[in-house]
Amino acid sequence: MKVFKTESEVFDILQQEFSDFIPGTERVMLHEAVDRICADDIRADIDVPHFDKSTVDGYAVRCQRTFTANDENPAVFELIGEVKTGEMPDFKVQEGQAARVFTGGAIPEGADAVVMLENTIEQEGRVFVFKPARPNENILKKGEDIRKGCTIIRKYQRLGAPQIGVLAAVGQKEVEVFLKLKVGVISTGDEIMTQDEPLQEAKIYDINSYTLYSALKQEYAVPKSYGIVRDDYEALISLLSKAVLENDVVLISGGSSVGMYDTTLKAIQSLEGARVLVDGISIKPGKPTIIAKVGNKAVFGLPGHPVSCLFIFKFFVKKLFDMMLKQQDADRKVLAKLKSGFVSSSGRTEFVFVKLVYSEEVLAEPLYGKSGSISLLNNASGYVRLEATRTGLKPGDVVEVVLL
Repeated sequence: MKVFKTESEVFDILQQEFSDFIPGTERVMLHEAVDRICADDIRADIDVPHFDKSTVDGYAVRCQRTFTANDENPAVFELIGEVKTGEMPDFKVQEGQAARVFTGGAIPEGADAVVMLENTIEQEGRVFVFKPARPNENILKKGEDIRKGCTIIRKYQRLGAPQIGVLAAVGQKEVEVFLKLKVGVISTGDEIMTQDEPLQEAKIYDINSYTLYSALKQEYAVPKSYGIVRDDYEALISLLSKAVLENDVVLISGGSSVGMYDTTLKAIQSLEGARVLVDGISIKPGKPTIIAKVGNKAVFGLPGHPVSCLFIFKFFVKKLFDMMLKQQDADRKVLAKLKSGFVSSSGRTEFVFVKLVYSEEVLAEPLYGKSGSISLLNNASGYVRLEATRTGLKPGDVVEVVLL
């Protein structure tokens, strides 16, 4: 009797087998690096800012004179000049003197604070200050933002807009990033047809290659479609061998028959150096899932039903990508109250798709449909996990919904 792996066992296997994967790297221009993963620690080779600068429009002064300033008794300063933005001042501020500065402008020597424009009045060469200023108020000191020599980006850090901004601030024009994972997609089954063919008899259009390809485009991956393979063992071996050679990961979506599952398993086993790590998982949907390792490549035999296929991709394949690229689990979750209950008799960990309804509270409405119904995922907001030891959930139960 076949013993199916639990989901936790599958995650442990993936971690053990693929966590030492080392992707290649490439250098890209900074404006093309968004959403890429940094391939090394990056240190700042300059201070940011590299001079003391004002964070407001106002007047640079020595602040001690302002300590007793108020609306009835302003502190008075002699205006001695203006600092042009982008230029270093060539004068020094003495006691009782003020210099006009603008946001981002350099602080002249001798000044230790900038009073905001709205707290002053300038009149006949004098500046009246109506509010006390503290030492270093409205001044960003040299190196206060980024200190020269400090690590600003960590290896395996994903580069979003803030990280791109930090790199730009220290003068980086290029950055070394990890290559995206190359992933091959194969659809199998005599019943599958391409969209440029008219439907015949009990045939169906290919769904899985499109959903998998699209899902991969949303991940750190470069997908390549290898088309449809009929229920032909030799043809599958030939195409699978080519796909494994050209990619880091290969996804095979199987036909709906038990025979196609067996054919996929045999084809994977026939590859040189292949090891089948998982042959079936004790979950619903997605029980007929195969995971193998060929050399240092991962091969997934995914269920043929579209819902099961895409779910296993999001639940296991995406997690594999995170492990290979040292990324943190980024599932988005929300708490909701069940609008209606549901029961289970599968004896497996079950994932129930739900639609979120936002009213005075967040409600989760269970969606019912077979694993071949692609509209089920189209209407779903996320899914709720039901442990194998439970037989169902009741209306009003608070559940954690993992968003799709």
